[in-house]
Amino acid sequence: MPRYRPAAMPTGSCQPAFARCAPSAGRRQDSPRACRRLVRCLALLAVAGEISLLIGGTPSRALGSALLAPAVGAADGALAGTRIADPPTPSAALFSNAAGLAAFETTTVTSSLGLGFGRSSIRASQPPGYRDSNTVVTGIPDVGVVLPLGWWRFAAGAYGSTGSQFVADADPARRVGRFVSETIIAAFPLAIAYRASDRVSVGAEVQPLFGQLRTRFPVLGLDFRSKVNGPGLQGMVGIAARPANSAAVGLAVRSPGAVWMRGRMPLPGGPRQDVALDVKMPTQVFLGATWQALPRLALSASVRYTAASSLGRSILRFERTPQLDSSFVPDAKDEWKFALAAEYAFHTGLVARLGLSRASRIVGTRGVNPLVFDGEDTKLAAGIGRTWGRWTVDATAGYNFATTRNIPAEAALLLPGRYAMQGAIVLLGVTHRR
Repeated sequence: MPRYRPAAMPTGSCQPAFARCAPSAGRRQDSPRACRRLVRCLALLAVAGEISLLIGGTPSRALGSALLAPAVGAADGALAGTRIADPPTPSAALFSNAAGLAAFETTTVTSSLGLGFGRSSIRASQPPGYRDSNTVVTGIPDVGVVLPLGWWRFAAGAYGSTGSQFVADADPARRVGRFVSETIIAAFPLAIAYRASDRVSVGAEVQPLFGQLRTRFPVLGLDFRSKVNGPGLQGMVGIAARPANSAAVGLAVRSPGAVWMRGRMPLPGGPRQDVALDVKMPTQVFLGATWQALPRLALSASVRYTAASSLGRSILRFERTPQLDSSFVPDAKDEWKFALAAEYAFHTGLVARLGLSRASRIVGTRGVNPLVFDGEDTKLAAGIGRTWGRWTVDATAGYNFATTRNIPAEAALLLPGRYAMQGAIVLLGVTHRR
């Protein structure tokens, strides 16, 4: 879809929302040499981070309802994932609405690298006196590219769709063993979009997945450890429309899918056993709208529904010890995520962004345990985007407000008591338009 361009906004500058356009021919703005070196280094760093994730590096950790990724990339993160109608980067479009790829008029490559900082704690009421807290720092990369060909757009990318780590240290004095759960599910979407008219575009994608789960937990004084991994598949279809020059709406549906993980684990004092987990990936519905309230100000809002209860029907199965069989996410609930954002463009090629989101918890009271827990998830993010010619650098900082869960003994799966978590994130992204 061609993008609306306010008359007061010079071509090639940073513009809010779907008002942004690629630099026009004959108006190319050459970047200073130092700026070019900087953004190239950042791009290499982000791609290196992506490669380290995809070959099995440290999984991305998640706190709160971020068991489900809220957004992808620096620009999308600053806008709280609201831009379903007009995703700001190819990575964001691959995540939330492939139809948004139709808005990219030139070959565009984007990549982000983030650092997440999280802290979780457990204060158990049974056994009395058990306390534990952990702090994690992790890399969060993504990459995406879109290639225009007439009315068609072809795109590919990679990002982490699910990632978490929960650690509870052992306390031998209270007979509590060590709990560890690490999960990563990475997506490698391949997408196509078509501009049906000047105001409507459609898109679809297939998402090959790769998943890995590592667990460690005590049972009757014995230390059980397992690791499973394997491929998966999911898909998406979407539509984006502009009912007026100042407004855009988008709708996308991610299909149910699956990740088939397999592995083996040693039994204490005995042979190995096969371990299997088929993760039932949830259906997701994305709905969002963007409004150009002023020539330089765009407002956006979105709602996302995730049928996350399917994760509760995903069972980790043990060949020789079926008594250890357990749900991937015990007592899983569906998630609703609501978000609002604003983006303001300055004359100097500078864009400021602010986003706020709220998501419901997906782990029910009877499912909270040291291996997985979350809470009502509230995030605030702010970011800036700066354009030099064909290059744009986006920077974002976000905060996940502290949340607590008080689990009574009669409802607890393991270790009743107080569970708490909070976190923060910083992201740096680079986009290049040919």
